[in-house]
Amino acid sequence: MTPREVRRGPARRAGTGRPRIRSVLGIPLPMMILALIIAALLGVQLATALEKSTTSASHMTGASVDSGSGTGKNSAGLTVVTEASVGTEVQRLVDTGTIQPMTSFDAAQCQQEQGITESILIMEEVSWGGEDTTGWLLVHGPVDRETLRANGGIISATVVLPTCGTGAHDEDPGQDRLWAGHVMIGSL
Repeated sequence: MTPREVRRGPARRAGTGRPRIRSVLGIPLPMMILALIIAALLGVQLATALEKSTTSASHMTGASVDSGSGTGKNSAGLTVVTEASVGTEVQRLVDTGTIQPMTSFDAAQCQQEQGITESILIMEEVSWGGEDTTGWLLVHGPVDRETLRANGGIISATVVLPTCGTGAHDEDPGQDRLWAGHVMIGSL
């Protein structure tokens, strides 16, 4: 016997015993194939789920908030604003610089009643939430509109009822407030 045959042992020399399973990076080949099949099946399921979720979303109808009728406006033509969309609406107002005439709404008196010490930059008559409550969106802050448009930043927004500023709720001016908070505005 040669030294090589002695190291191999008698079982290998004769060819008897179990066949050796090949491995890839130390993982047996059948396990590697099984893992690839499972990964492929999961990929197909995820792709199908993604396709179904985006397909149903793409069939939804929508329109620009700037359009006269359609999604985003109520039957009176007022922009429908909710807590989820108030930031987008404030950004649109800052970008376009839209200013609506106040008609019968006294913004200065409302500002005083609500304790708003910052100057009102932009205001818009809106429809608040699913209840279709008519109100005014007041955008106010310590900077002017041009600085806000150029630099962005955090700005305050308050949604109030049209009765704000009329003295209807002198005992509790908070009853005229539908929502108040801060909105992050991006620069142009």
